[in-house]
Amino acid sequence: MSKLFEALNDAADGAFVVDENLHIIYWNEAAEDLLKFEWEGVAGLPCYRILLGYDEEKRLICKKHCQVSRLVVKSKPVSNYDIHMQTKRGNKRWLNMSVFTYQMNEKVDNKVIVHLFRDINDKKEAEIFLNRLLAAARKYHSISPDNVTEPEILLGELTQREHEILTHLAQGHSTGEIGERLAISPNTVRNHIQHVLEKLQVHSRLEAVTFAIKHDMVG
Repeated sequence: MSKLFEALNDAADGAFVVDENLHIIYWNEAAEDLLKFEWEGVAGLPCYRILLGYDEEKRLICKKHCQVSRLVVKSKPVSNYDIHMQTKRGNKRWLNMSVFTYQMNEKVDNKVIVHLFRDINDKKEAEIFLNRLLAAARKYHSISPDNVTEPEILLGELTQREHEILTHLAQGHSTGEIGERLAISPNTVRNHIQHVLEKLQVHSRLEAVTFAIKHDMVG
């Protein structure tokens, strides 16, 4: 076994190696744990047909003519990057990917392309949610009318339970998660959210959270 593969066997990060045709020649246990594909199911297959990775703009990165692979094979520096990859179960997870080449044989020009990755799904989804909030906040500032009711008055209209619901929304929790944390049913959570929207004079959860954060109504 190659010294490279031996080193990657015990790595905490997921790792897979492809040849210059992008066919998978190595896949470690951490990769199996993260993406649920077993080595026997991916060996010899093109990586782009398995992983179907996209970037933040939903542009396909994993494809036959991989720009990243072209650069690293030419010894061009490539920074690590975030990629939305497919698991065996068909769902997507955000990973942070590092790619480099390795010379398998000192006497023969035989380069392989090594991919190291780690799970950043929760962090990335929180980042995306925050970016949506910031975009909504900018929009709110640009269209907010002069005669909007003072936020202190609106805050005073919320019950303690509604304020708790609003705080959980600001933390990015779903209806089900809020219900579990507060020991109430999802329908009750939805009713509370509807009351919050009406009292804050907004039309969506995102607008409610944006308004609350802007006016320091939640932490």
